[in-house]
Amino acid sequence: MASSDEEADTMPESVSTYHFANDKDEPISFSLLPIRWRESKNLDDEKKNHMIFLKGSVDNGLRTIYKQVIAWKFDLSNKTPQISVLTKEKCWMELGKPRKSYEIIIRTVLITVHCLHFARWNPEASGKSVWDYLSKTFSLYEHRPSQNDLVEHLDLIGEAVQKENSLAKCKFLLNFLEEKPRKKMSDEDFKATTMSAFIVDDVEDDNFEDLEEDESNDEDELFDSVCAFCDNGGNILCCEGSCLRSFHATAESGEESACESLGFTNREVEVMQSFFCKNCKFKQHQCFACGKLGSSDKFSGAEVFRCANATCGHFYHPHCAATLLHREDKVAAEELQKKIVAGESFACPIHKCCICKLVEDKKKSDLQFAVCRRCPTSYHKKCLPKEIVFENEADDDTIARAWQNLLPNRILIYCLKHNIIEGIGTPVRDHIRFPDVGEKKSAAEAQKRRQTSERPANVEEGLSKKRRLTSEESYSGSFRTKASKEMSSSAKIIKITASEKISSESNSLRKMRMNNPSRKTVRENTKSGSSEVERSTTANENKTSLGDKLNASMTNDSGNAKLRKPDVFGSELDISLPSLDADTERRLLALVKEAASSITLEDVIKKHEVPSTHAHSSKNVVDKNITLGKVEGTVEAVRTAIKKLEEKCSIEDAKAVCEPDVLNQVFKWKNKLRVYLAPFLYGMRYTSFGRHFTKVEKLMEIADILHWYVENGDMIVDFCCGANDFSCIMNKKLEEMGKRCSYKNYDVIQSKNDFNFEKRDWMTVCPDELPKKGSQLIMGLNPPFGVKAALANKFIDRALQFKPKLLILIVPPETERKPYDLVWKDDRFLSGKSFYLPGSVNENEKQMDQWNVTAPPLYLWSRQDWSAKHKAIAQKHGHPFRQQEISKFGKETL
Repeated sequence: MASSDEEADTMPESVSTYHFANDKDEPISFSLLPIRWRESKNLDDEKKNHMIFLKGSVDNGLRTIYKQVIAWKFDLSNKTPQISVLTKEKCWMELGKPRKSYEIIIRTVLITVHCLHFARWNPEASGKSVWDYLSKTFSLYEHRPSQNDLVEHLDLIGEAVQKENSLAKCKFLLNFLEEKPRKKMSDEDFKATTMSAFIVDDVEDDNFEDLEEDESNDEDELFDSVCAFCDNGGNILCCEGSCLRSFHATAESGEESACESLGFTNREVEVMQSFFCKNCKFKQHQCFACGKLGSSDKFSGAEVFRCANATCGHFYHPHCAATLLHREDKVAAEELQKKIVAGESFACPIHKCCICKLVEDKKKSDLQFAVCRRCPTSYHKKCLPKEIVFENEADDDTIARAWQNLLPNRILIYCLKHNIIEGIGTPVRDHIRFPDVGEKKSAAEAQKRRQTSERPANVEEGLSKKRRLTSEESYSGSFRTKASKEMSSSAKIIKITASEKISSESNSLRKMRMNNPSRKTVRENTKSGSSEVERSTTANENKTSLGDKLNASMTNDSGNAKLRKPDVFGSELDISLPSLDADTERRLLALVKEAASSITLEDVIKKHEVPSTHAHSSKNVVDKNITLGKVEGTVEAVRTAIKKLEEKCSIEDAKAVCEPDVLNQVFKWKNKLRVYLAPFLYGMRYTSFGRHFTKVEKLMEIADILHWYVENGDMIVDFCCGANDFSCIMNKKLEEMGKRCSYKNYDVIQSKNDFNFEKRDWMTVCPDELPKKGSQLIMGLNPPFGVKAALANKFIDRALQFKPKLLILIVPPETERKPYDLVWKDDRFLSGKSFYLPGSVNENEKQMDQWNVTAPPLYLWSRQDWSAKHKAIAQKHGHPFRQQEISKFGKETL
């Protein structure tokens, strides 16, 4: 096997907390180096395509190395496999425990080496035994070992089997090599064996996003990814409802296929929080068989029902679906129709070939479906009529009706029932119908809009179908942002203020008459007069200029501005106001324009920005591909498939509603949504909800330990102080010890205690605001974690800019700080109910205590030039372990 040779005459030096990087300081796997086998005597002939450097700690963490490496090897002869790398100076370095963040880079090669080691010592072991061993060995990995890990090193396994007789006897490896497997996605790949130690609703870990990028691509292979209007791909907008359709949102995105699109602007698409097409919004869907609209709201009497297949999204009238599924059996059709009306699930005709009546098998090319985009007709590729010609086969005498690579693992076709329009290459595009619900306006309002419109009538008549289909009135109400509301409010404020000024004298007159014996009559008449003015104002609200609005509510026939009110004797009293000349109206309009322009969308967005350390994660973790419609449809499909199997239906019937890839997708979604599903998965052992505070009694224990490390004149900084209890407790403790220190406490929420508190985002604190000498700074304590410690790292990275001498932190195990030495950590200190949910009470009006799925450790990290002193203090006072354990934890470098 790969083992030692004459280059290393002495025992190899051991390196821990290591990682490998290329010449650009980017993480890279050592498996890219050439491997040294026993019979290889020199490296001159080895390939040296990569400049790779080893960084890590040697001499039990007392020394850090940085060396170029040129080869690697592994030894399977011991109780555990051993991996070594050869430096440029021809010295072998034995690899110990890697850096936590680097494990994901070398995951596959570590699993492969361990697999070879187990196979060498257990040649008769079954495949189950191999996977059980690997799962146990790598139980702390987020994903269990799978075939994919071994496939990446297929050549290495093959070469090892050739060079090692004991491996050549292993049935598992021989079968594995004989099958020549390809990388695939299995259920186990997506079953998370561990949960992040502490979960909050914030994820900003780039590595996490990278790991799930492939999963997002796989998701696109299940669901429709072409525009419902023009059947072409590109930049599309997915409806989050149950129709599962996508659309070209802007004219630019659909320009290539002459798509009429939804008619949005790019800015409108950018500010959309969610998009529901009008069919899903109003629960009015088309029957895919007859094309007529019908209600899909089951709570108010549905007329059309959705196909139960997870990836379909088509709706049908019960009669249409039953007739298509039982064309030659009227009795069966009537029975199915009744079941659909009663709420029973069904799979529409699309999911079986209309020729052979069998389901699709996407793994076999001939059994992939060719699906018509205009009607419920599908063919297996092998059953496809010859008259349906592919795009690359069409000539002047034939019309293309089939396209590959537009639908995921399927063929897009227009069957022979539909005539192709030569200019656009598709049938006529009148197949999408949106409901008119919620858009009807009164005739009077429509007339006013026409009168005030600046667009000539002939332009209105010449509007494209795209604009008629999705007018501003249709969609703006649904997707108007808070920003646009605030901008429009400024004009409204000015209008109201003007109206109030106009009626001020009327209000004064009313007050003068309050003591008059006839005040009841006066008030009634005044109300009547007031209503008249209000009606006049309301009737003119749609005028285009402010001057028109003012004049319409105040002028008489002669043009003089008057406000009419009945006097105490019933006669009208005229209060004349100056008329609005052209200059006055111009200045008023300028004021309105200035007020409206003073509030910009950028200003409003900036005003409502969340602190950088508390940004919501949905844009990062839960990508927009995971829509409510997809999840609900998939869950329903799984339930329907299970029900069919329980009813002794065939496997084919179950696959028609829930294909195997859909089950894989469920596990992917569970993995992506684990932050949001955690309260349901872990119940009261979930401590998220955005913020969690450490209980006071725990903070007091921390203060009892930390005060030994504090010196006179130090500054203690709590960069996420919450209730701000910690600094208060430390101040009291240090005063008892005769030490005088200063304090700084930051948070984006108002603290319960104002002791040296500043309501501020930690990321905005600049280095010159705190003592320049980091030797006087002690920072901590309990920042929000984020998945894979993303937010905790963000807080600590900011703290390191101030070069503090000590970091006292409650953070998850994934957190690493390479420049600082670990003085000690306590894994058990924060177990149990160590936290509480701020502002929460239970049914007994008592504060809700919380605890973790896995308790986060309490760490003390020291700047390297202070490490010796702080480790001596820890050893003297036994913090927090017994004396013989101090050295063990003191050797780790993070």
